[in-house]
Amino acid sequence: MKQSFYWLDTLLPSQSFLVGRKAFALSKLIKSGYPILNGFAIDPAAMKQFLEIIGNSAPLLADFPHSSLHLDVKNHQELQSVAQKSRQLINAASLDRDFVSALLDEAERLNVPTLILRASLQLPEGISEQKITGLLPGTICSCNRSDLEKGLKQAWSQLFSAKSLFFWNQLGIGIERLNLAILVQPIHNAIASGTVEINRNAIQIQSSWGLGHSLLKGEILPDFYQFRRGAQILDNKHLGTKMRAYCLQGGNLSPYLLTESEQERYSLNEVDLKNAIEIVENLASDLQDTGFFEWTITDTPEPKFYIIQFLRTPIITSPSRAPSMKKDRVLLKGLAASPGVAIATVSIVSEVSESLPYFAPNTILVIANISPSWFPILKQAAGIIAEVGGVTSHAAIIARELGIPAIVGATNATKLLPDGQLILLDGNSGEISPLIEGEQNNLSLDTDRHLANVDAEVINRPIATKLWVNLSQLSSLPNAVNLPVDGLGLLRSEIMLLDLISSEPLHSWLQPDKQVILSERLTESLAQFAAAFAPRPVFYRSLDWHFFESNRNQPKFNSERGTYNYLIEPILFELELKAIAAVQRLGYNNLNLILPFVRSVEEFIFCRDRVAKIGLDRVESFQLWIMAEVPSVFFLLSQYVEAGVKGIAIGTNDLTELLLGTNRDRSELRNKFNSRHPAMLKALKELIRSAKKMGITCSICGQAPVEYPQSIEQLIRWGIDSISVEPQAVKTTYRAIARAEQSLILSAARSQLCQD
Repeated sequence: MKQSFYWLDTLLPSQSFLVGRKAFALSKLIKSGYPILNGFAIDPAAMKQFLEIIGNSAPLLADFPHSSLHLDVKNHQELQSVAQKSRQLINAASLDRDFVSALLDEAERLNVPTLILRASLQLPEGISEQKITGLLPGTICSCNRSDLEKGLKQAWSQLFSAKSLFFWNQLGIGIERLNLAILVQPIHNAIASGTVEINRNAIQIQSSWGLGHSLLKGEILPDFYQFRRGAQILDNKHLGTKMRAYCLQGGNLSPYLLTESEQERYSLNEVDLKNAIEIVENLASDLQDTGFFEWTITDTPEPKFYIIQFLRTPIITSPSRAPSMKKDRVLLKGLAASPGVAIATVSIVSEVSESLPYFAPNTILVIANISPSWFPILKQAAGIIAEVGGVTSHAAIIARELGIPAIVGATNATKLLPDGQLILLDGNSGEISPLIEGEQNNLSLDTDRHLANVDAEVINRPIATKLWVNLSQLSSLPNAVNLPVDGLGLLRSEIMLLDLISSEPLHSWLQPDKQVILSERLTESLAQFAAAFAPRPVFYRSLDWHFFESNRNQPKFNSERGTYNYLIEPILFELELKAIAAVQRLGYNNLNLILPFVRSVEEFIFCRDRVAKIGLDRVESFQLWIMAEVPSVFFLLSQYVEAGVKGIAIGTNDLTELLLGTNRDRSELRNKFNSRHPAMLKALKELIRSAKKMGITCSICGQAPVEYPQSIEQLIRWGIDSISVEPQAVKTTYRAIARAEQSLILSAARSQLCQD
């Protein structure tokens, strides 16, 4: 077997392709004088030679690495079987004795009892290290012959896990093309560990006691520090909520509880913090873009700050705030439905039809109203202006989900805006202004993307109320997954499904020959959401048929809403359940189910029994919820809980319509009949308090907390467990929750003082 080992401090640029991005990045830093724990990388050829030897006697790996494994990742039983057998073969086989001896000789040069083995890939173009974070976890082992051999085989076998095989297949990359080097470094017990994120203007440090696993696993809320790039001046800091930490015991990772004193102290003292800031500032000044790295302060006779892993993260920019315009330049005003700014020419679509409209890409679509079935083509629009609709209308929801600036309720927009005119659409204020050709070049736009740098502004103190995000499409994942949220509180099936089946009407996909394809596509999408947020929970809301009722080609039962339709035609619901089960078999146990528009306990029991039949509830963490959007839930909640409901998600958009007899698409009614109406407030209070009494979780996932952030204090006072909002609203909602919780704590403290 190949015995090439490449030490970080002597690595040549010409050898970068042999050691992968992770090892090469650390090599460059160590040569530049940054504090890196030295180590060495094992040539990818060693793994390939090892697998060739196994393949001589194992049919499963016979062709690897000359060709990829022959399997269908969409067949989840086959995927699990191949993954399990491949890893068993790798871990059971013996490495060449001379290779292990040479490896041990190199490892002993590190002069430590414990090592960590990390995957370092030479990634294909366009794939970032962040995208594969957590896909190939590190392996800790003792520095002796048997443990080192076992640890290396385990590190190699990570490439053949079900998650890994599925991930690379979806990218169209055969794993035989991947050059997997293994980076071997010493690992010490740590006084403190954490992460550093270098943004364009600010640097944030997160820190906790011990090794960094409690932070990376999301088990604690770390201490937080922020300072401006180039200044080395601390802007703010807050004490985290730290209950546990990790240490090394006998070559293994072990958790332990922190003392009360440790919980109440910052994990970085002033000297360590000053030293860390100086190192980070030097690194930030050397970067032309942004970066993220993990660090540790070793618990050794001479403690020292070390950078463990380093990733470059390019800045993402897009217009978010409009330049100031004179008020007399405003042509038209409507309701601000989706934030952001668009400068483009107008494309008028005068009539809403069943067929997809044509408009030039990267123009501002001006339309009377939007059909949900248009979703696949709306991605081409630079902005959207709709004559009718409120901020909870489908047009507004779709625009926010796509991240496209939008205005709704812009009366007579199709008549007042000339086709082809250059305009500025301000989705923050709801204003539409004309521009003269060339004038856009003189406008100064603020191009900071809030989603890319939300932590710096909002995480200045912890919140107890869970904050979740609402999503519908895979393209939203790269930004949403890094937001400061506790999970995905509402994964809407309708828009996601439209994206998957846009080539044909829905009813054609329910034919026997198409069901398998639909199930596979749905599984692939759900798996990507689950993988991106794991271990944080994902709540998938099954299909609410009314979303498709604008298509006359659909069967008659599509006009029915929610779970009642499942009783009439259960095919699609059963396909959804099979997809969730397939995702569970991939190893993702964070996917849960919310049933939409439940009218009766009988409907819920029907769905509950189908869930049990397919075995979803065999996963201990799985939860079955219902949407609380039909007013009958007020009177039936105790019966729902008795039948097995574990939580409710209040859909304020539909609940407001049904309770007040209004219409979300009638913008002129919103000032009188909205979620701030006394009847709605009383209904929300009743639902939340009833859920608390019955011991189930209560979340709110409609637009109400975003439209009326002042209502968040009431929701928290009544006992809401979580608030789920769209990505653009995470920052403001986090702030509102923090202010509300602080206000309530202050009120309680003052009340106690008065009593004393």
